[in-house]
Amino acid sequence: MTDHTSQKLTPREMVRAHAYPVLAAVSTLALIGIATGLHGIASALVPIAKQAGYQNLCIEEAIKAFGDRRPEMKHLIGVTECQPSRAE
Repeated sequence: MTDHTSQKLTPREMVRAHAYPVLAAVSTLALIGIATGLHGIASALVPIAKQAGYQNLCIEEAIKAFGDRRPEMKHLIGVTECQPSRAE
């Protein structure tokens, strides 16, 4: 574009001159909103991740304690022993 210091910009030139900054600001605000939403989701998943870690550890320990008796039943017994109602 040419230098318009003494001329008044037409509406089309005004839009073209300000389109990039406006779109950059909208994009930045959208990314901030998305990041904030993802942070909320991630913080909600923390207790679920802790419970899953406990379940995995409990099942591994139950399988080790069960030994070699009926190997096809090891996992089932491990899961049964580690139900939240039994762990409390």
